[in-house]
Amino acid sequence: MKKHLSIILIATALSWSTTTYAQEEVEAVEVNQDDLGDVSNGFKDAFFNALAEKAKGNHDRAIVLLENCAKNEPTSGAVQFELAKNHFANKDFNKAEQSVRKGIELSGNNEWMLDMLFDIYDEQKQYDKAVPVMEQLVKINDNYVEFLPTLYYRTGQYDKALKSLNDIDARQGNDDPRRNALRRSLESRQQQEVRNENNIESLEAEIAKNPKNEQAYINLIYMHSRNGDQDAVFEVAQDFERNLPDSDAAHLALYKIYFENDRIEEGVASLEKVLTSNKIDRETKMKVLQDFISMSDGRVELEKAVNQAIDWLSDDIEDPNAYRAMGDFYLKKKDPIQAIAFYEKGLELDGNDIDIIKSIALLSIDVKDYKKTLAITISAIEKFPAQPLFYLLNGVAHNSLNAPDKAIEIIELGQSYLLDEFKLEQDMYQQLAISYDKKGDTARASKMRAKAQELSKKL
Repeated sequence: MKKHLSIILIATALSWSTTTYAQEEVEAVEVNQDDLGDVSNGFKDAFFNALAEKAKGNHDRAIVLLENCAKNEPTSGAVQFELAKNHFANKDFNKAEQSVRKGIELSGNNEWMLDMLFDIYDEQKQYDKAVPVMEQLVKINDNYVEFLPTLYYRTGQYDKALKSLNDIDARQGNDDPRRNALRRSLESRQQQEVRNENNIESLEAEIAKNPKNEQAYINLIYMHSRNGDQDAVFEVAQDFERNLPDSDAAHLALYKIYFENDRIEEGVASLEKVLTSNKIDRETKMKVLQDFISMSDGRVELEKAVNQAIDWLSDDIEDPNAYRAMGDFYLKKKDPIQAIAFYEKGLELDGNDIDIIKSIALLSIDVKDYKKTLAITISAIEKFPAQPLFYLLNGVAHNSLNAPDKAIEIIELGQSYLLDEFKLEQDMYQQLAISYDKKGDTARASKMRAKAQELSKKL
């Protein structure tokens, strides 16, 4: 396949309009059977069926097949790479990043893994994360070098951007209009930095003159943040809080600095002021909460603070991703009831989020709330009729509620949507065996178990 990589740059110093900077074609080799190593024929069939589904745009189906592949071959970097591509196509960037990073752990920093990781960051405009990935890619393939100047520009590394431009010009000549446009923009930006320094001085003078000028503090924090000077941000934010104790805006900067420096109690107090403030808008609070949940991942000492933060804001959110983050947090804590509650709130805002639907359906089985399972899977089957998992879970719920005939009917319907999903098919036959046992039909129950056993040879 061919990977088309393009970069947008700032074209003119006056209008700051955008234009295409560079576009390189980098040849990627399609996965072939030799790339997969010594694996079973069943694995190969499922893997290449997943590639076929991806080619047809059936990314959810491809993901199901690849997840089964990953269970059978957990050390396969190729599977993780394909999972990343399908998650990326679904714009599920967190899962795409997790898959490609796992692929890198398994297969090393090969070009296509890094290229995928770069795309994930670039699509989300996370340029600070994209830069080191592109620097690694340049070491592997010189064709990527044209991307560095713009990335350095976007991350405020103007000296590196100019040096990179000079290096390219030394090899290729200085008559490229796109590089020259970027150079002019960089020169304009450097002039702007000088003006910024003057602005910083004028803002500092304004604060010295009037220590109660809230907007001057906010502007000065912004200036230092844009320059990447976190020490200066912290100092200004502390002065802001000290001179304007009734203002909550300073804590938008302070809470994160406190937590990053393990000043937990101060961080919690600062976070509370942000999330309970009637002067800070809901969207900003939601972003702060998501940022804090992400920051706290794996840090046991922050679990109590996350619980408090969720309590402060849980009734004031209008973003399903925030509720998903809360649900994921409680799922990691092995609290499925709380996880379901937040997933359901997210589903109220986006009723077509298939990942949230799957999470609720699976967790409702775990907590034996089979009526909830029926409700969520019936709705899911109407929206996603080609997803066999929902038919299986619906059948499990019917069996658990002693309705084997309904279980048989829905599971057999779901089997028509299977596509080399041997584990899922095996689970369906096992549930059918349970259904026939409940009906007292031991002959058919045995036949279903035999089919499930036969499928185990393909797993």
